[in-house]
Amino acid sequence: MSPDRPDFARRQQCTALEETHPDWLIFHDAGTGNSVWSAYRRTFPTREEVAVGIRLLIMAATAERLDEKLTAQAELLAAMPAPKPPPTIPRSFLRF
Repeated sequence: MSPDRPDFARRQQCTALEETHPDWLIFHDAGTGNSVWSAYRRTFPTREEVAVGIRLLIMAATAERLDEKLTAQAELLAAMPAPKPPPTIPRSFLRF
């Protein structure tokens, strides 16, 4: 099997991880001789998310370790306070 084409079992693992962690795109690369599992967040983290440890890219040597890291990211997000609503703007400028 060529190293640039993932085998069926690895693709299944990627799919299972994406189903478990839908906010992430999961990839596996064994082309360099090292097995690297990567997850890219589908949206850029906000400044507040970065401040608590949310990352755009997570890498791990195994699918199991990647799952652990993504679960930790989900726990960080769940622990964040709800975003504040935007301030209301007085509409006095609309009066004639």
